[in-house]
Amino acid sequence: MAESGFADPRVCIIWGMSTRRLEAYSENAPGPFHVQKDLCIVCRAPESVAPDLIGFHRDPSGTDAESHCYFKKQPQTPEEIDRAVKAVWANCCSCYWYAGSDPKVKKKLKEAGCESTIEE
Repeated sequence: MAESGFADPRVCIIWGMSTRRLEAYSENAPGPFHVQKDLCIVCRAPESVAPDLIGFHRDPSGTDAESHCYFKKQPQTPEEIDRAVKAVWANCCSCYWYAGSDPKVKKKLKEAGCESTIEE
């Protein structure tokens, strides 16, 4: 395990330029961390590492066609920020993003190999 606490920092997938503007899923709590609309594939991995921060909307039809994860709470404490970074790292389809300006959070994301998730 790397010093940052992440097994392999290369797992964050780069799907595009970090300078593009993304549309956040509507259930995200206001703040810099968000999940992009319509990209959740229902893996539930981020929720498993940060259940206090990540929520899950279950499609009432039972098909999961409209199921989606989201940030139900923005991190406030250093421990919550660490879990939010782990949630970003754990997502399997690069739909988690950070649109904030905190250099410490950006550094943590970069150390986790998730630099592509920082929206500039």
